[in-house]
Amino acid sequence: MNTKILTVPGFHGSDDQHWQTWLEQQFPESERLTGVDWETPALFTWSEALEKQLDSISGQVILVAHSFGCLVSAVIASWRPEKVVGVILVAPAAPERFALYGPINDSQNTLQTIAACMPDRHLNTLGVVVASKNDPWMPLVQADQLSRDWGLAFYNAGNAGHINSASGYGQWPLIKDFVLAMLDAVEPLPGDEVYQLGNWNNSRKRQLPRTYPTINTVAINNTFLHYA
Repeated sequence: MNTKILTVPGFHGSDDQHWQTWLEQQFPESERLTGVDWETPALFTWSEALEKQLDSISGQVILVAHSFGCLVSAVIASWRPEKVVGVILVAPAAPERFALYGPINDSQNTLQTIAACMPDRHLNTLGVVVASKNDPWMPLVQADQLSRDWGLAFYNAGNAGHINSASGYGQWPLIKDFVLAMLDAVEPLPGDEVYQLGNWNNSRKRQLPRTYPTINTVAINNTFLHYA
């Protein structure tokens, strides 16, 4: 496989029960972002660490990010479109919740946020934003708008909380399907008719699947693959 899967966790990192950890086990050659302090989510410090890691990888990369890691991944995708061939952004955190050097608490609401540091144009890569209807870190409507601003597809995961281990997202076949579909798009087999994953971005289909009470009941026949 010439394309590397690189996971980018968010604030506090991703524990052993997190779907990112499970996904890495499904793709043994994948990597996780290194060289950052998970308890200090600093946008440009993390972005520089991610860019350094990208430069250590010989081929192209698909970023599979969660929470604050989605913001970092969007920045890097805008900086390095020749290297980042796809992004899967799960439960992005609102940039208004962070200053340049860490999270903003209630007593720091006068600090400048990183919202102005976010890309203000399409990312020029394949990708999808996966969001939840009851995510405490970003309203669904804001996640949908980010997907439009960045030229990405949008997938509504229903009432899924922050789509992390605390909300029951450990073994998650759907995220593996997302990755496999993207790999098929960027690494077609010779002679195969390519599944044009770019249709996510170009067709702007905004299908809303059923709300699933737990990750264990996610339908195999999912909306994402229907309109890829």
